[in-house]
Formats: sequence, structure tokens, C-alpha cells
Amino acid sequence: METIGKQIRLPISTAVQIAMQGIKIRLGRALVTISGVVLGIAFLMSIFTGNIITRAVSKEQTFQRKLTVMRTSAQSCLGIFDGKTVAVAVVGNITGEDRKLYSTFLYNLSAEKIAALHTYNLDAVGVKLSRSIMPIQDLAMLAQDSDLLIIIGDSKDCPVAFSAITKGMKQLAVLDSDTERSFAGQHGVLRDFFFGSAAKEEEAKMRKEAQDAQKRMNWVVFISLLVTVIGITNALLMSVTERFKEIGTMKCLGALSSFIRQLFLIESMFIGLVGSLAGIVIGIGFPILAYSCAYSFPLIIKSLDYAQLGEFSAICLAAGCVLSVAAAIYPANMAARMIPAMALRSNV
Repeated sequence: METIGKQIRLPISTAVQIAMQGIKIRLGRALVTISGVVLGIAFLMSIFTGNIITRAVSKEQTFQRKLTVMRTSAQSCLGIFDGKTVAVAVVGNITGEDRKLYSTFLYNLSAEKIAALHTYNLDAVGVKLSRSIMPIQDLAMLAQDSDLLIIIGDSKDCPVAFSAITKGMKQLAVLDSDTERSFAGQHGVLRDFFFGSAAKEEEAKMRKEAQDAQKRMNWVVFISLLVTVIGITNALLMSVTERFKEIGTMKCLGALSSFIRQLFLIESMFIGLVGSLAGIVIGIGFPILAYSCAYSFPLIIKSLDYAQLGEFSAICLAAGCVLSVAAAIYPANMAARMIPAMALRSNV
């Protein structure tokens, strides 16, 4: 009785070589399949890039608008900055984006032709001023002989009574960054930097609209990726049909079903990788050029969050490769299950 010999498993490198050779032979079909991946990933990446640009530009415009409001508020109190004394009190801490906002505002203020700038607890802001300042350790003495008092920080309660801080000011002109502070809202005394409750309502409305738009966009992205997967599956099924005799010949020569499956999965991985890389480049470049028509190109480049852009690029690359391989599973299994004799008799 004859024993069945051990089946030889070809190394993965051989499968890669055969798969690459197959792509070269059928380059036209491979390019068509790759173009489907490119379009799907480019669409996905363009959505990500567009959202990043929109948020970044909106954030920068809001930042500049707040700076303008703060400067206008200070100017409305002082008239002109020349020769005036300004006192800045930081009560509590400065957190989040406000640190950059206040730091820029105070830096610009210190660059004006003011006579003196008295500060209390300015370390909480972390600002490097453009000229020498006068730190005051006693908050009650901060605004002595000052023309304007600016109060910033997140503390709702001031450690010193408001009347004690403002005592000795040349004129009672106070700007407060928080309209909800304990002494805020005193008639004729305090003016807030921003727009009060109306601004909060507007921001909440904008967030709601952005969330609704994101939900609609997620559905569009899902449909586009589904079409991409169907396109890749169809292209690989056609590739299997065209290669019936080739698959049958390889099986007659001893190729295992797992090896045939590897060929198609490697081919689909290569298609997904190349298509995803090209799609990412197009998906980043096109929105930047498109938004440059509406916004300044230097503003877009300056305000882009490159870390987030890299994160989304990695997501798109992984999505393109995974979807391409997933789309190839059915065609690869179909090719692996083929009976050699049936494949060789095919006239396709």
C-alpha cells in the first residue's frame, strides 16, 4: 500500500511574487480596481480634511473676533491707550483655550503706549509680556491710580471685596471676563468681554447643527465605502473567472487551496494599499485647494491640526486595506474551492 507523501507548502514570498506578476499581466484591470479604492478613500479623507479645516478656520476666526471685542471693550473705557495705567487681576486659574486668548490680549495690551501695567497673579496666565510690568502682591492695592481694571480667571468669588479693589482708581472702569462672577452685573461698572447668554445659546445651536450634519455625512461615508467594497469584490470575481485555467493548472501542479487563497488576498492587500495612499493624498490636497478659494491659503496651513490629520490618514489607510481584503474573501474562497478538472475544461 502506497503512502501519501507530505504536501509541500510554498513560502509566502512565492505567493507574493506570483500575485505581483498577476497584477502586472492584468495591469489594466488592476488599475480600474485601484481607482475604485482611490475614489472611496479620497472621498472619506476629503470629508475628514474638510471638517478639520472648517473647525480650525472657525476656531481661528472666533479667536480673532474675541480679541477684537476685548480690545474694543478696553478702548471704550480708556479712549486712547497713551499714558494710561491698566491693572490686571487674575482670580482663580486660566484653563483651556482661554489661556492663549488672554495671553495674546495682554501681550498686545502691554505693547501699547500705556504708562504702566499693574498685575496680580499673572503667572496663572503664563504670558510673556513685551515690556516691563509691575507685579502687585496685595490685590487691594492693585488698582490704585489706575484708569482701567481687568479681571480674568475662573473663580466665582473674589478674595477681596470689589469696593476695596476699585478704591483709589482714577475712574471706575472695570472689565470682567466672567458675567457670572459674584460682583458681576453691577450697573454702570462692569462690562463683559464677550456676549453673555446670547453667545452661549448661539454656540449650543451651532453644536447641534454640526452634530446633525455629521450624522448625515456618516451615512454618506458608509454608502461610499459600501460601493467601494462592492466594486473591489466584483473586480476580483471577474479576475477569478478570467483565471480559471491558471488556477486549475496550479492545483494540478500541487498548489494547495490555502496557497490559491493567499494569492488573491495578497493581490487585494496591494490594491488596497496603493489605492489608499493615492486616495489619502488626493483627499488632503483637494479640500485644501478648494477651501483656499474661500479662505486664505496661509491661514489654512497655519491652523491645520496636523496630528489629527495624521490620525485620520492612518484610519483611512487601515480602512482601505481592511475593506480591500474583506472584499477579496469571497472571491478567494471561490477560487480555492475550484476543482482542477472543472477549471481546466472551462472555456472562459
